[in-house]
Amino acid sequence: MSEIRAGLIGCGAIGGVHSEAVAGLEGIRMAAFCDVAEKKAHALCTRHGGDYATADAGRILSDDTLDTVYICTHHDTHADYCIRAAEAGKHILVEKPLALTVEDCRRIGGAVEREGIRLFTAFKMRYYPMVQKARELIPEPLMVVMQMMDNRWGDTWANDPVLGGGNVYSQGCHSCDLLRYVAGSDPEEVYAAGGNYYQQNGRLDNLTATFRFENGAAGCWIQGDANQPSLTSKLFMEIFSENRSVLLTDRFCTLTYTETGKEPVVYRGEEGGFVEENRLFVEALRTGAPMAADHVDGLMATLMMIQAGRSIESGRPERVASIARV
Repeated sequence: MSEIRAGLIGCGAIGGVHSEAVAGLEGIRMAAFCDVAEKKAHALCTRHGGDYATADAGRILSDDTLDTVYICTHHDTHADYCIRAAEAGKHILVEKPLALTVEDCRRIGGAVEREGIRLFTAFKMRYYPMVQKARELIPEPLMVVMQMMDNRWGDTWANDPVLGGGNVYSQGCHSCDLLRYVAGSDPEEVYAAGGNYYQQNGRLDNLTATFRFENGAAGCWIQGDANQPSLTSKLFMEIFSENRSVLLTDRFCTLTYTETGKEPVVYRGEEGGFVEENRLFVEALRTGAPMAADHVDGLMATLMMIQAGRSIESGRPERVASIARV
């Protein structure tokens, strides 16, 4: 494949970050920009030397000169844009979550497989240097704890029950994906507690959940916006195996490795992921390698969230992986 020509749908903050990442890579060029607020599209187009800007997503999707589409829009629009892009024969990078419902994730997966295109779900936290280091140090954990606790969310589109789904369903896909990624296995079932404690959107705003994975590992997920703890930071993870543990703090920029009988070792990295996920996306398109995170990974992250919510409602454990395979 010669230089990959990409179009961007959604020129907000995340669209801008992906545009910057693409600008620093060889073999790909962001050629077209689209946003319902057309001024945003024109601003990014000018900044990155694009061919055109538009408010009409159909122009991007019908442009035969474009090889791939970046979808960085509100969460409730992902399914429609992904399916339309697949039917137009364009490869896709879609921001997390793949979709807010399992049904929409399956619709996307069906379109991708039917049309024979490649889809990358953008779970940037997989590629943080210290997350990669943690997997290197403990490749087969017994237990994993993942916490993402924010300060109170306000009146933003991501907190809207339809557009973004609220904190747990908007950001929790990162947490669930990381739990599954670090555990190295699909979850069999989940048991959760939590609820809509104070957010006026009526959506689940804080929870804790326990997953049992098919390889025997156990995982704990804590998500919400009650208050961001100063000691651990918003992002916090613990990984345990026999006589060894990893502690990730400082937004996953500091890793402390402890092994019985040895002095703890501290590693430090940077918060990143956007450049690396774009590099992996381009590499997969050019070489035919598997996508680092595809539509199945996107489905599993959404399913883990949905089934945790159902466990809260039912008061009992709920199946996960077997639902994905139906």
